[in-house]
Amino acid sequence: MDNEKMGRFISELRKSHQMTQRELAEKLDVTDKAVSKWERGLSYPDISLLSPLSDLLGITTTELLNGERADQKAVNVNTSVVNALEYVGKTAKSKIKLTQSILAATFSILILLGIFVVSIVNVAISGTFTWSLIPISASVFAWLVCFPAIKFAVKGLFASLLALTLCIAPFLYALDLAVNRLSISDMAPVFPMGIRIAPLWIAFLWITFLLFKTCRERKLLTLAVLVLLASPLTLFTNFIIARMLDQPWFDVWTVFHVLTPVMIAAILFIVDLVVQRKDLL
Repeated sequence: MDNEKMGRFISELRKSHQMTQRELAEKLDVTDKAVSKWERGLSYPDISLLSPLSDLLGITTTELLNGERADQKAVNVNTSVVNALEYVGKTAKSKIKLTQSILAATFSILILLGIFVVSIVNVAISGTFTWSLIPISASVFAWLVCFPAIKFAVKGLFASLLALTLCIAPFLYALDLAVNRLSISDMAPVFPMGIRIAPLWIAFLWITFLLFKTCRERKLLTLAVLVLLASPLTLFTNFIIARMLDQPWFDVWTVFHVLTPVMIAAILFIVDLVVQRKDLL
């Protein structure tokens, strides 16, 4: 299979259908950079994309793989090729879904087992629920937030972020009640501190989710922007914690926490420029 020949074939057919690389990419749910690499012979379409790509270009899968129009006899072979590709795609998806289900079930069982163990130990020692309320509430919170992402992978990230957004305040409140019940005098107030910090970091996570979902072409640049944005958020977090604990908020660690994201962002930005320059060559 000649990748350059296939790439030229894809480019010719795309142009004959009056589609831009971006338009073709959107129909296949890939980036226009991926389409550009196909057409330049730098990479192949994923096996799961062969059938939909062939349909969009008005050719058979056999013709796509060969990089040229086929005669009538060869066209009859296409049905077998398409069926084989569909079978491979469905089998791969089934295995992925099975793995995700197993991981989700294992995670749920471990959470339930952990809750059961700490409950039994706490009641056996104290005769009631005291310190176990902290790991129990944390476990329930972790399950609500992590389960969608484990079960549905990337498609479950939205549900996980939504669960985090909705459950963070109740979780902090429950945690605060559990800590107060233990009467730990030197423990910082969990809810007042957390409710000041959490909203900004949740907003940061939503921004991260939306940027990576929409800006697929420049992931390194997106990551650089997010790391840079984390710098003032870290500074604000340190300020809130220090103020709640009645401690000085600016010290050498504060400088470290602020400068480190800036340096990482600068490195990512430079790497992104190098990658973009190579792609243009």
